[in-house]
Amino acid sequence: MAIRAMIFIDGCWLYKGRQALFDKLGEKGFEIDYKRIPDIIAQALAEISGQEVDIVRTCYYGTIPVNKVGYNPAKQKVFYDFLGDQCGYEMDITEIDFRKEPNAMPDGKWVNANLASEMTYFATVPGAYDVAVLVGGDADYVPVLRRVRALGKRVQLVAMNAVRGHAITHKSLLTAKGCFDFPHMFMDEHAADFRLRREAQRRVCMNCGKEEETTWGGEEFYCAECRAKRARRVRVCDNCGKEEETTWDKDFFYCSDCRAKYRASEAAKHGAPAVSVEGETATMRVSLTPTAPAR
Repeated sequence: MAIRAMIFIDGCWLYKGRQALFDKLGEKGFEIDYKRIPDIIAQALAEISGQEVDIVRTCYYGTIPVNKVGYNPAKQKVFYDFLGDQCGYEMDITEIDFRKEPNAMPDGKWVNANLASEMTYFATVPGAYDVAVLVGGDADYVPVLRRVRALGKRVQLVAMNAVRGHAITHKSLLTAKGCFDFPHMFMDEHAADFRLRREAQRRVCMNCGKEEETTWGGEEFYCAECRAKRARRVRVCDNCGKEEETTWDKDFFYCSDCRAKYRASEAAKHGAPAVSVEGETATMRVSLTPTAPAR
């Protein structure tokens, strides 16, 4: 009888730890094959446990900044949609509103708390899983792993070895007592398996109909010429009226000068110097918010 395993991926940790995989293979263009992660883990767990493994769910936890000055979340949203739609992941993404949390760290404790709470919840659901697989490296997970085991579940850790003396996985997690039932699996030791291998194919541009060879595997495809035309355009700053070329595609737009002034005022925190904007004296934070959310 197959053991039921549920995978819990700390997306922020995995993104930061990619360098370990790059260094292992010595490749700058390394990309993770997210579709294969569940299969690779299942195979490794089957070899360790001596049993067949059924991955019942792969849960991915991450964050996304909204209203952050100078940041376009479009690519990040596309990536999250890809994980959910194409890879079959259960997505748990926390939006961080920088208007309310101007000093927030997007990779802070949100992911840890969400992952820990769901791992514990599913451990209490009869038949949800037999083994919890943590793909992460923070020592903060030690208490929840012990709790999950106390609830009668087994735990597997998927981690990474240190790179250039920098610990990708916290030593306190690797050596924690009473947390694990199987030897740790290290992604960098399986880097070649996790590497995304793209095969070139000819595809038709959805915009102009031109056929072009590409390794792009997404559902939508645009040729190089159409991507270049679509990428940059001249827009007018909503704050000062200055025209500037940009790839920003949201309804609101602020030029680089206004964004720089806004960032400077936010960094000051207290007693921010007044600046002249649109004929009025105000801090950049006050002057930007009436017309549109600051990005």
